Amino acid sequence: MYKTLKVFTLISLVLFTCSYITYSVEPNDTVLQTANPLPVEVTPAPEPVPAAAPAVEPTPEQPVSSQPDEVQLQAASDFSKEIEAIVMNRIDSFYKNSGKGTMGIYIKELNTGFEYAYNAEKTNLDNPEEGYFNTASTCKLLSAAVMYHMNNCGELELDKTYTDRITKSQYNLKKILPRMISHSVNDYFNITLRHLGSELINDTLRKLGTRHSLVYSEIMPAQGTSVKNNIKRYGISRSPRTTPRDLGYVLDLLYAGKTFGVDNDKLFMESLLDNVYSNRLPAGVDYRSPVAHKTGTSSGEGVYNDAGIIFLEGNPYIMVIMSKGSGSNVQSLFRSITREVYDCMKKRTEGQSSTPQ
Repeated sequence: MYKTLKVFTLISLVLFTCSYITYSVEPNDTVLQTANPLPVEVTPAPEPVPAAAPAVEPTPEQPVSSQPDEVQLQAASDFSKEIEAIVMNRIDSFYKNSGKGTMGIYIKELNTGFEYAYNAEKTNLDNPEEGYFNTASTCKLLSAAVMYHMNNCGELELDKTYTDRITKSQYNLKKILPRMISHSVNDYFNITLRHLGSELINDTLRKLGTRHSLVYSEIMPAQGTSVKNNIKRYGISRSPRTTPRDLGYVLDLLYAGKTFGVDNDKLFMESLLDNVYSNRLPAGVDYRSPVAHKTGTSSGEGVYNDAGIIFLEGNPYIMVIMSKGSGSNVQSLFRSITREVYDCMKKRTEGQSSTPQ
C-alpha cells in the first residue's frame, strides 16, 4: 500500500507540472496573435488567469474604387465636349482661311483630372514609337526632367564642375539647366545630351512614363554642332520627337511634386515661369495668370510649340499646343484657342465655387 501511495503521489506531481507549463505558454501565444493586446499580469496562483480578450478593431473601410462612376464619366465627357467645341471651331476656321499644317493639343484640368486631346498621341506611321511632332526647343523640357529625376535618384551629380568633351568648356549642370529652359540655350541642351548620351536620356524618359518621346542628336544652331558632326557622333542627324500628351505628362509630374525632389522642383518651376518667350500661351491668356511653360520654334519646319501649366486661380490646368508644317499664322490660332479655353476654365471655376456644398 505504501508503494501504491508513492506512485499516486508521483503521478499527481507530474499532472500538476504539465498543467503549469500549459498555462505559461498559451497566454503568450494568445498575446502574439492579438492585434492590440491588453497587458496580462501573471500571478503565481495555481489556477490559470483568463487571458484578456483581444481589443476589437474597427471594421476597415472599403477601398475606394479606382473606376470612375457614371457621374464622373459624364462630367469628364462634358468637359471634353466643351473644349472640343472651342478647338474645332477655331481650327475649322483656320483651314477655311488658307491655314496649313497639322496641330496637336492636350489640355488637363488639374483639380479634376479631366482631359481633352486633339492629335495628342499622334505618331509617325513608319515608327509608331516615335511622336509625330518635332520638339524644337521643348526637348529642353524633356532633358531637364531626365537630369532632375536622375539627381533625385542619386544617379547624377548636378552641382559639380564638368568639362565638355567637344567645346572643352567647363559647366555646372545645376546652373545651366535653369537657363537652358528660361532662355532656351541650344548649346546647353547639347551639353546635356553629350553628358548622358541619347540612349540613357531615352531610357530615362521611358522610366518616367513618356511613351513617344525620343532624342536622337544635337540641335542647331549651336557651337560645334552640324549635320556632319551629328552623323559622326550619333549615326543620325534628326530632330527630337514627342507628342502633346508626353509634354503634358512631364508637366503633370512637376506639378505633383513627387518625381524631381523639392529643390529641383523649385528650380524647374521657376525656370519655366521665367521663360523670356511669351507670345503664345502667356499672350493667349492675356497675361492674366502666371504660366510656367517651354516654347519651341523651328520656322523652317513649320514648328510652333508651347507647353505649360497655367496657374488660373482656383483651377490650374496644363495646356500643350504643337504644330508641324504650319506657317507663322498658326500662332494667332493658338492664341485664340488659348484665350477661349482660359475663359472657359474661369467660368468652370466660378460655377464650381457657387455650387452648394
